[in-house]
Amino acid sequence: MKKRNWKKIFIITGSVLGVLIITAVIGLSLVVGKMAAEGLLYQNAGNDTKTNSIKQLEVWGYDLEGFRAEYPGQDFTVEAKDGVIVPVTYYEVQPGVATVILVHGAGGDRVCVAPLAELYLENGWNVLAFDQRGSGDNSDDKVSFGYFEARDVEALVDYAVKELQAEKVVVHGQSMGGATAALYAATDHAKENLDAAVLDSPVDSMDRMFRGVFEQMEGSEDIPTDYVVFCGDWYLKLFYGFSFADAEVLERVKEIQVPTQVIISEKDELCLPEIMEELYNNIGAADKSLVRVDSEHIEGAIDDPQGYIDQVLTFIEK
Repeated sequence: MKKRNWKKIFIITGSVLGVLIITAVIGLSLVVGKMAAEGLLYQNAGNDTKTNSIKQLEVWGYDLEGFRAEYPGQDFTVEAKDGVIVPVTYYEVQPGVATVILVHGAGGDRVCVAPLAELYLENGWNVLAFDQRGSGDNSDDKVSFGYFEARDVEALVDYAVKELQAEKVVVHGQSMGGATAALYAATDHAKENLDAAVLDSPVDSMDRMFRGVFEQMEGSEDIPTDYVVFCGDWYLKLFYGFSFADAEVLERVKEIQVPTQVIISEKDELCLPEIMEELYNNIGAADKSLVRVDSEHIEGAIDDPQGYIDQVLTFIEK
């Protein structure tokens, strides 16, 4: 009888300990996942993206005031299908002509695409520039590496088609904006409404970007990167409804059917040329173009503006 009681106690104790260990592991994974996921989503918390854009233009030596004097623009908002309010500036040279939607990169807002906007305007294109989520005055403060931001592009394409009655609509994204443009271009909505996409040094992978950032953090060598990525991915699926795979541009471009141009910056240390070439090869569209510029990350339009826009227009105006 006593032996049976001890056996029963051991079984119960073992079961309780097992439950406690599993609970602790789940709890720890939840904490790690929350830190990883929300560190990505809220990467611009406390970050003055408006000032960042102006500072970047100053680094490039760009005359923002001169641009604004020549092209004052019209500010308004559109609403994405999930209710997010998207701030937009519209620059018009002539009603009804071809319109390009410019998508800025991480850490800035719509002001930082002014050099690119000017190139298009000088060549007779109307321009729509907007604040991505987590940037500028966008009502959503989360950055999803293009996954949800693609909905904002969709709203702007609808605006260009229905309100502006544009004869042609193109999306041109830079860096993380290139990821947004690519993820939108892979949708059925783009297939029906978009004439072309231009991807300048697009961020290719949310997973890859996170790994790179995490592995440079102090103390990261004590925690397996794969575990942190797993926890972050699990947390994103559980609480935000998307995963790293959903924002994996390198794979999603296989679904693109609209004409697409990829611009590779040969001196790029963020979006490496060899990965950009792989991304280009993965694009599903039969009509695609690869351009190489001898510049650092997204600086082709700064270093050689005429050469840059000539190659873009040759592709999108054919």
